[in-house]
Amino acid sequence: MSEKTSDQAALEALVVENPDLERLETLLEQFNIFEALEAVHVEVRHSAFLSYLLSPSENHGLGDLFVKQLLKRALSTTVQQSYTITPIDLDVWDLNNLIVLREWQNIDLLLIDEVNKLVVVVENKINSEEHSDQLSRYRQIILQHYPDWHKIYLFLSPEGDLPSDESYIPVDYIAICELLEQIVANRSSSIGPDVLMAIQQYTRMLRRHIVSESEITELCQKIYRKHKKALDMIFDYRPDLQGSIWELLETMIKEQDELVLDHSSKSYIRFGVKEWDTTILLQGEGWTRSGRILLFEFQNFSDKLSLYLTIGPGPIDTRNKLFELAKEHKPPFKIAFRTLGKYWSTIDKYPILEASSYEGLTMEEIEADIRKKWKQYLEHNFVDINTIIKRQKWIFEASKDKT
Repeated sequence: MSEKTSDQAALEALVVENPDLERLETLLEQFNIFEALEAVHVEVRHSAFLSYLLSPSENHGLGDLFVKQLLKRALSTTVQQSYTITPIDLDVWDLNNLIVLREWQNIDLLLIDEVNKLVVVVENKINSEEHSDQLSRYRQIILQHYPDWHKIYLFLSPEGDLPSDESYIPVDYIAICELLEQIVANRSSSIGPDVLMAIQQYTRMLRRHIVSESEITELCQKIYRKHKKALDMIFDYRPDLQGSIWELLETMIKEQDELVLDHSSKSYIRFGVKEWDTTILLQGEGWTRSGRILLFEFQNFSDKLSLYLTIGPGPIDTRNKLFELAKEHKPPFKIAFRTLGKYWSTIDKYPILEASSYEGLTMEEIEADIRKKWKQYLEHNFVDINTIIKRQKWIFEASKDKT
């Protein structure tokens, strides 16, 4: 059999009478509200829904069932000797007066029960990692505010990653799935249909995208093992959409005389403003070789394209002034966090493409959409931001003195 005939046979075997592929397509085509809202990989969306389910006073009809089940399961898996309560205590306690706070002192979820003097910290990680010793900082905050209370610290992640602080109990999203699926199986008759559907769609989304032990994962692995040659061939000839967008973005930047391309990759395309290349704003370190503290950055991923204006590493006085300037002028600036980040702080964000923007469109149509959004940004947001920056004498005076 010739190589061409062999390749064609491999492709035919993949697409003809392949029940595994048909099942996979069926699963992927099922509507899911969390996918439609693009909440799959957004931590705050997961925290919001978990906050709803964990709060006994919400209208889900679960009372304290879910929060009890989660805490009992977590305590039963830990070897920590420092915890002052047991799963048995939780089982007999009434937690219906428990309240859930979000982002209190930057803690993702804080569960407080005045009656039983119980406080629970939940740090939730989906696509990010720990930073700045946050776990130990949160623990110290809780020790200060609730010194004599029972305390439980949970570190929630897709695979149950080990936390840096040993006081935290690792919890994986598989546990969340299993607990919710048990509740649905045992309490479906007493849960309202809307709540029931929301929980089922949430667990289905978790098993599709977040946890590794899913039917979709098993099907993908099975199909790949059986049709490796065809799939490898398809992968080799796949369109490099991300690379094409990268080339387009660099071209668009070069077309603007006032802009200058900075260090870039396929996923991060950075550029500066020529007039901003002053003594003050060229003292950056630890980012790009240009030394620019203030850079625009396209983040070009397979399912999203956005434009950011970011304060990078550099002298703290300069970074503070830029951050305060952005805070004073909202809009046009859009600040992601209330405080200046240790290394990077986003002070403007402009979404260009979402996941749905890539579906069923040719590269020519995608290019037209990107150029339209880029033109709108240059004519409005950029003009306003540039005007504000150019008014700041402290940015430009040092450079004038040198000339």
